[in-house]
Amino acid sequence: MKLKKFVVAATAVAAVLYTVYLSVLFAMQGSFIYPGAQDRVDAAPPQGQDVVLLKIDTSLGNVEAFFMPAPVGDRQQPVVIFGHGNGEVIDYWVSALHGFQQRGIGVLLVEYPGYGRSTGSPSERSIRAVLDAAYDRIAADPRVDRARILGFGQSLGGGAICLLARDRPLRALILQSTFTSLDGLAVRYWAPPFLLRDHYDNLSSVRNFRGPMLVIHGRNDEVVPWQQGRTLAAASLHSTFKLYDCGHVCWDPERLPFWQDATPFLQAAGILSRR
Repeated sequence: MKLKKFVVAATAVAAVLYTVYLSVLFAMQGSFIYPGAQDRVDAAPPQGQDVVLLKIDTSLGNVEAFFMPAPVGDRQQPVVIFGHGNGEVIDYWVSALHGFQQRGIGVLLVEYPGYGRSTGSPSERSIRAVLDAAYDRIAADPRVDRARILGFGQSLGGGAICLLARDRPLRALILQSTFTSLDGLAVRYWAPPFLLRDHYDNLSSVRNFRGPMLVIHGRNDEVVPWQQGRTLAAASLHSTFKLYDCGHVCWDPERLPFWQDATPFLQAAGILSRR
């Protein structure tokens, strides 16, 4: 009888503690999903001849975007729209993506609401609205070939780009260290997915995407297991999956074979001309 009472009491305590745990997760999920919103940046955006500051206004936030055109003269250029990870801001990526410019592809870095010098609050809905507005802005630029716009997303940025692919015509996708959905990550923390405000169902997005897709993942990724990247690639009939010897932050074109893999992919997708 005493054992039964102990089990009942222990179960009750465990239930209370689990409820408190879930309550904290629910209240703090914005901080967990969007930690980069707390990063402090310089009051002025980066300066440079190849950095054009754009202001993207939506009802959910007024955000910055940096357009870095490729040096192609008067010819219309393809553009890659880049979505960064949840712990970063676009300032960190200004110099990292010059490889696209060197190959004749312009780069559009889009900030998230509430990040950096941008207003609003980050959420799946607000990020989707901003990416759509940024696409419309750059597609209307006379320097841009709107038939050759691709999306490139890293980690949470892959979710942002997948949202864009649902709403706007993208020629191709590059997803790096991207998850199938936040629901699967929630389960890893013993939390039911229905508590999530944002889900980022990337698996559904890639199933509906008809263009070519390059999926890159790190073999040693402890944040998003590489099997999720393989699952994303398997959901598309036009995908290439590459597994690199790196972790979650899997970006080092000097050491990793990114351009060795990306160049033929971009050529086959019609983004780059074959030489």
